[in-house]
Amino acid sequence: MSGALTVERHADAESFLEAAQSFLLQAEAENNLALGLALNWRGRPPADPPPYWATVRRANGVVGCAFRTPPHQLGVSRMPAAGIAALVEDVGRVYPSLNGVGGPTADAEAFARAWIARRGGTWRTRFRMRLHELTKVSFPAVLSPGALRKATEADLPLAREWVDAFVRDVGLAVAVSDMAQRLIARGLLFFWMDAGRECAMASSSRETRSGCAINMVYTPPQFRRSGYATAAVATLSDALLQSGRRFCCLYTDIANPTSNSIYAKIGYRPILDDVEIDFSP
Repeated sequence: MSGALTVERHADAESFLEAAQSFLLQAEAENNLALGLALNWRGRPPADPPPYWATVRRANGVVGCAFRTPPHQLGVSRMPAAGIAALVEDVGRVYPSLNGVGGPTADAEAFARAWIARRGGTWRTRFRMRLHELTKVSFPAVLSPGALRKATEADLPLAREWVDAFVRDVGLAVAVSDMAQRLIARGLLFFWMDAGRECAMASSSRETRSGCAINMVYTPPQFRRSGYATAAVATLSDALLQSGRRFCCLYTDIANPTSNSIYAKIGYRPILDDVEIDFSP
C-alpha cells in the first residue's frame, strides 16, 4: 500500500466516529479505549481546552487514529510508522505541550521519541500494560463464596474509598472526577458480597458495538488471597456475555504476574501490549 499520509482533525466525537469507526471496529477489542471514549463523548458541549480527535489517512482510507480529552494523555492507535511525524506536527498545533502518550507499545514509543525530538524535554515509561480479551468464561472449579451485587447510592462512601485506593495502587496519573458516583449512577459498579460484607469490587465500562471493558478491580488488603476478585471478574464477565456482548476485555500491569495469571485462568487471553509514557519539560 502506498501514498502520502495525512492527518485529518475532527471537530467532535461524532465526526471522529463517522470517519474512524469502521477502521477501529476492525480490531474492536484492541481499540476499545478510542471507541469507548468517543462514544461516551458524543453530544457533549465544547470544552476548554478542546478534545483532540484525529485520523491518519491514506488516499484509500483511515490507517490510524489519535485522541485526547485533557487533562489526560494523548492516545494513539496502531498506525504506519510514516504517520507519526505528521501526527506530531498536527498535535503540536493544538497543544503547545503534552503530559504524555499511551497506546500500542511500538506506536506510543515512536510518538514519544518524535515529540521529544521536535519539542524537547524527556520521556519515561510510567507502566506497561497488557490488554486481554475474553469470549467465554472458564469458572474456577471452586468459586469463592458469595455473590455479585450492583452498587447503589447508599454504597457511595465505601465506593469512593475503594476507587481512591485502586487509583493509588495502580498509579493512575489522572482520575476522572468522582468516578465512583458516575459508575454507580450508570449501574456499572459491583461488589462481591460474602457473609454480608463487601469483599471486592469491579466495574464495567467503555461499551462498544460488541464488547465491554472490565476495570476498577480492587480487593482491600484484609480480603486478599481469597479469590474474591477472581469471582467478581468471572461473574461480571459472564453476565456481560450472557447479556449479548461478544467479548469482554481488561488491562493488566505486565509487571504484576499475579493478576495476569488470575485472569488467564478464567479465560482472558493477551492480545496487545500497551504503554503509558510521561513527558517532562
